[in-house]
Amino acid sequence: MTLPIQQKSSGQSMKTQKKQKYFVNRKEMVTIRCRTCGRIETFSVASLQGKKHSLQVSCACAETFEVDLEFRQDYRKKTSITGSFRAISTPRARARQCVIADQSTGGILLQIAEEVPIKQDDRLIVCYRPDIDSPYEIERIINVRHYDRGSRIGGAFIDVDAFPRQQPHPGTTILH
Repeated sequence: MTLPIQQKSSGQSMKTQKKQKYFVNRKEMVTIRCRTCGRIETFSVASLQGKKHSLQVSCACAETFEVDLEFRQDYRKKTSITGSFRAISTPRARARQCVIADQSTGGILLQIAEEVPIKQDDRLIVCYRPDIDSPYEIERIINVRHYDRGSRIGGAFIDVDAFPRQQPHPGTTILH
């Protein structure tokens, strides 16, 4: 298989197959499999680091197909969990509502309904329950990686682990 050095221009499109999505590992390598013959090869994609890329791959079996590369350290799982967020210096009572749109072991994506005064590299506290019936609330600190004004906040966790909190009475927090 051969992997081009440049990304495929957006004006071109593949006729037959749907794009394959591949996650780039921490060593900036990606392993691609041809759907036609099953051949598997691993490539360095360090020169493409930083953004999502669509590439056209040519296999030795003469198959040419398109792949999307995702430079994420951790796979994100789609969710729809109600939560809240606030700046570290903001009291819990003034937290704003959000929906956890997706999450991974390394970060989280929040959907929000209004514009907020934050910017990249700000630190926020995000609180949510892992499921609707859970007596525990997860509280994590994130570093803002991107902010789409009034719609989404993407952040990387900067704390080591989730801090489950049980709240038997409103306003009371017990650490476990």
